[in-house]
Amino acid sequence: MLVSRPKPKNVEECLVFIFSLVIIIGGLLNTLSNKTYLNDSWTIGEWLINYQGGFIRRGLLGEGIYILCNVIKISPIFVIWLISIASYYLLLKLTILESRNKVSSAFLLSPGIFLAPIIGDFLIRKDLLLLLIFLISLKLMKFKRPNLIFLNILNITGMLIHESFAIYALPIQFFILKRKYDCLKKNSYTFLYLLPTFCIFIFCLIFKGDQNQAISIHQSWLNKSFLFPFETFNYEIPLGAIDAMSWDFIKVLKILLEALTDFKGILWVPLAWITTTILLASFFLGDNSGKDIKIKSFIMYFQFFPFAILCFSGWDYGRWIFIWVLSSILIYCTFGEELKSYKPIQQNLSRYDFIEEYFLKIEIHKRPKILLAIFAYPHCCWSLFYLPSLLIVPGYSVLKFFKSIFK
Repeated sequence: MLVSRPKPKNVEECLVFIFSLVIIIGGLLNTLSNKTYLNDSWTIGEWLINYQGGFIRRGLLGEGIYILCNVIKISPIFVIWLISIASYYLLLKLTILESRNKVSSAFLLSPGIFLAPIIGDFLIRKDLLLLLIFLISLKLMKFKRPNLIFLNILNITGMLIHESFAIYALPIQFFILKRKYDCLKKNSYTFLYLLPTFCIFIFCLIFKGDQNQAISIHQSWLNKSFLFPFETFNYEIPLGAIDAMSWDFIKVLKILLEALTDFKGILWVPLAWITTTILLASFFLGDNSGKDIKIKSFIMYFQFFPFAILCFSGWDYGRWIFIWVLSSILIYCTFGEELKSYKPIQQNLSRYDFIEEYFLKIEIHKRPKILLAIFAYPHCCWSLFYLPSLLIVPGYSVLKFFKSIFK
C-alpha cells in the first residue's frame, strides 16, 4: 500500500518559520538586555525624557511614565518593555494583515524589515510606536472624509514623543489630503487642515532642550533611584539620549562630518550605508514577483527626501533606513491602488519605466529567497563585524544579554 508523502514546505515557508522563531527568541533576549539607564542610555534613556525641567521635545511619553511610576511605584523599565513589545507586536500584526497579497511574509519578517530592530538592537526604541501611529493615521485617511481632529491628535502625539515623526509622516499626509479634497472639488487649503500639527512641530524645534533641562530630567529619575532594580543609579551626569537633548547644531554637524569620513579598515562606512540602501530597496521592488514596481519606486522616491533629512540629523542610519523602507511599505499597502489612480501620478509613473525594464531584465524578482536570510545591517556604526553572512541570528543581542548577566 502506497503512502502519500506530505509535500515539503517551500523556501518561503521555511524562512517564515525560521524568522518567526528568531524574532521570538531574539526579541526576548534583546528586551532583557536593555534593562538599565546607565548601560542602555540610548535605548532606555530615550524613554525617560520628561517635562520635569520644563517643556521639551520628546518629553510627552516620558512624563506619562514618570507620573505612572510615581503613583503605582512600578519601575519605568517594565513600562518601557511593555510599550515596546506591544508596539512591535501590533505593528507586525497590522502590517501583515494590511500587506496580504501585496508584500511577502518572508520579506516582512526578514532581517531587512521586522527582524532588523532585534538584530540592530533598536527594539527598545520609540521607532516602532511611532510607525504604529503612522499606520493608524494612514488607515484614518482611507475614509472618504477623514476625521481631521483625530488626525491632528495622532500627529501631535507622535511629534511630542519624537519630532522625527513629522519628517516622514507629514509630507505624505499633506500629499494625500490635497488630492483627496481636490477630488471632492473643495476650494480649500490643505495646510489649514494640519495647522495644529505644524504649530506643534515648530514648538518642538524651538524647545529643543538645553543642558539645564537635561540635568533636571536626569535628577528627576535620580531622586527615584529605587525604581531601577537592575542597577545602582547614582551617576550625577546625564547620559545618552537625555544628554543629547542639549546638543547644539555644531555638535550634530561634527558628528555628521565624522560619519562621512569614517573608515573601518578598508571599509568606507558611507559606501556601506549606500549599498545597504540600494540592496534593501531592491528587495522591496522585486518582492512579490516584481509586482507594482513603478508605484513602489514612486513611493520610495517620495519618502527618500524625509529619509535624507533624518540622515543629516543623526548617525543611526540603520534605523533611518528601516523607517524609510517600512514607511514606504505601509504607504504602498494602504494607498498603492489609490495613488495609481491619481492622474498626476499616472503621468509621472512613465518615468519609472526604465526601473521596471531593468528589474525584469535581470529577473531580480526570481532571486533566491535565501538572500533574505543573510542580508542584515546594524542600526549604526557599520564595521566588518556586521557582514551580512554573520547575522542570520541576532548575535549582537545574545552577546549583549550574556554580557549583562556576567558583568
